[in-house]
Amino acid sequence: MVLADALLLLILLFIALLFWQGRRQAESARVHAQRYCQQHQLQFLDIAWQGGKLARHGRHIGWLSRYQFAFSSDREHRYEGEIQMLNLRLLKVDTPVYRLPE
Repeated sequence: MVLADALLLLILLFIALLFWQGRRQAESARVHAQRYCQQHQLQFLDIAWQGGKLARHGRHIGWLSRYQFAFSSDREHRYEGEIQMLNLRLLKVDTPVYRLPE
């Protein structure tokens, strides 16, 4: 019975760790999206998690997540870009072609 309790505790701790790491990654993605928008003079609107998986990138293994963020270039049109993160590292930012303000 003690072994089963210890195993259950380890499983619960692992789930809590995954949740905590996911929140850290989401906050990091938000910061990267806001910084990208600020550097390109865009208005940041929102960000949403699109999915994740365990992946290998070069020599690094970790949780690869995709986030979709919305922005506006002229306050009239909404565009959606994508951010890819491996753990807390930014891998890529993709945005569609967008209209520049006149």
